[in-house]
Amino acid sequence: MKTALKMPFLAALVLSMSACQTFTKKEAVNAEYIPREVLFGNPDITGIKISPDGKYVAYLSAHKGVLNIWVQDFGKPETAKPVTHDTKRGIFRYNWTYTPGTLIFSQDVAGDENFGLYTLNVATGDLNEITKPGKVTSQIAETSHLRPNEVVIMTNERDPRFFDYKILNLATKATTDLFTNTENYAGIIFDKNYHPILASKSNKDGSSTIFLWNSANKKFVKKTVVPFEDSMTSTAVDVSHDGSKVYLLDSRQRDKAALVEWDLKSDKTKVVASDDRSDIQGLQMHPQTGKLLWASSYYLKRDIQFFDKDFQKHFESIEKKLDAEVNVTSMSLDGNQWVLFADSTDKPVAFYFYDVKTQTLSQPLYHTKAMIPYGHRLSAMEAVEIPSRDGFQLVSYLTQARKQAGKSMVLLVHGGPWGRDDYGYNPYHQWLADRGYNVLSVNFRASTGFGKKFLNAGDKQWGRKMHDDLIDAVNWAVKNGYADPNEVVIMGGSYGGYAALAGLTFTPDTFAAAVDIVGPSNLETLLNTVPPYWESFRANLYKRVGDPTTAAGKKLLKERSPLTHVNKIKKPLLILQGANDPRVKKAEADQIYNAMVAKKIPVEYVLFPDEGHGFAKAANNMGANALTEEFLQKYLKGRLEPIEAHVKASSAQVITTPQ
Repeated sequence: MKTALKMPFLAALVLSMSACQTFTKKEAVNAEYIPREVLFGNPDITGIKISPDGKYVAYLSAHKGVLNIWVQDFGKPETAKPVTHDTKRGIFRYNWTYTPGTLIFSQDVAGDENFGLYTLNVATGDLNEITKPGKVTSQIAETSHLRPNEVVIMTNERDPRFFDYKILNLATKATTDLFTNTENYAGIIFDKNYHPILASKSNKDGSSTIFLWNSANKKFVKKTVVPFEDSMTSTAVDVSHDGSKVYLLDSRQRDKAALVEWDLKSDKTKVVASDDRSDIQGLQMHPQTGKLLWASSYYLKRDIQFFDKDFQKHFESIEKKLDAEVNVTSMSLDGNQWVLFADSTDKPVAFYFYDVKTQTLSQPLYHTKAMIPYGHRLSAMEAVEIPSRDGFQLVSYLTQARKQAGKSMVLLVHGGPWGRDDYGYNPYHQWLADRGYNVLSVNFRASTGFGKKFLNAGDKQWGRKMHDDLIDAVNWAVKNGYADPNEVVIMGGSYGGYAALAGLTFTPDTFAAAVDIVGPSNLETLLNTVPPYWESFRANLYKRVGDPTTAAGKKLLKERSPLTHVNKIKKPLLILQGANDPRVKKAEADQIYNAMVAKKIPVEYVLFPDEGHGFAKAANNMGANALTEEFLQKYLKGRLEPIEAHVKASSAQVITTPQ
């Protein structure tokens, strides 16, 4: 199943089909604010996955304060027990295999993203380390009901830049080579029999070449080239179980990426789904038959095109009953048991089980039970279109505070930049709105999902037209009465952190303050220190941001780096950084901090020694948000929950000397 279904966090809950959650005590409701613990603490239960045979249900829940995998017999919540016992970082990624009762999960070391793989038999508790975390990274590449005792894994152990593919025998735990990637392919797709079907390779001009497997010669043969302009809006996403058809998201000969079915026997293609306003972004297939069930696109809100009438009947009936956007997040192999995620912008996150045969929908199950008493205080999100100064429509999302602190607003900028903001429940929007701030998230140019013209319009526009879009959105908010021009803070993570720094340097009079979360300050050092396994994306990255190997590229990168313009900063800055971040190194935060200290410009810098690119641990996430909340209260005068307990419980280190 391949989808682009949006999830604000790992989601789903596990109980029997007829069960509902019980509440053993009455939670005290805070009259002033929704507590951070409710918004950002460990969920009661999340990440639900039904085993393929329908015998078990697995999920993530805290065990001794740390997120671990729990398992229960399906329909028997009284059998639930933790099957992992991590005491440090927690576990966030896992999958069922098709070997009965066997899970495979990954874990890194303190956020370094060098993931190791582990298998676990939930009946016996047998736990095996397959690849070691910390030095190389490994991922699950494919599982198949046609080869139930094996999975395909990928690892960069041989060459840190590129991934080899191996078959893991789940009984013996031995691995055998499936494909040794000496040709440096960016990615390889296999069918459900683990036969290679298609590969892609990045070229120096930013284009990519698609290769098809020649079974007679046992090698990949060049088939076609995807031009640079289509390189981020065209990709192979799935193959039929027998490998005879490839499904592509393809923007060639069009602006918006369509879902295209490529019949490899006849070498003919046909458009299966398209949308005039946005790219097709996801598809879902039946896990056993491989039949295409739906394809989805996303402009202001999600649209679905169905390809199975029975599935459509069940799905539309459920959405009508729940009056919410519904996603199917897990299915049994036979497709008869579903887990549903119901997404409403201003309701507590709810999950459901659905039985296809009996058409039974369970009672709502809640990601965070403590949110229920605060449900009436959540704020609705509005989907809006904001015109840019040069004619684009910027799909944006506005959440207004019920009890405003003046006319203050937080411009919350997404990361990537090749990602997007969506319509739906957003804990950060709810948190900031609850504290008294209107919140605006903008899909600036380079955001994905709106066609290649809009995405490519962001090329080499960091700190320029991409930033202009954000400023146009602020001006729109001021003009329409959503913000006082003197009471706007810019905040974001990753690219959003860069945007926060750009806000203080390139437009020093626009924002009252900025919050930079793991954001780059020096684009040249950023591009020179990307993880080695990003090698296949390097040429594309250079063409879209700037090339640090050329004089012209270095000049552009220096010009667009906030560090270069640090002397222009007039407003307060809060920096939050993970010490082990492999994408935006700690040096990015150090450089801007050191420069500000040297120029005696006020700055606050907080380092989390056990985190990477963002804050995975609930205690650290709450600590970072507590510090952010205090910072915002200083300059926007909103409501403030006491911060001492959450900061103390986190690993936060306040930096006071040059690094």
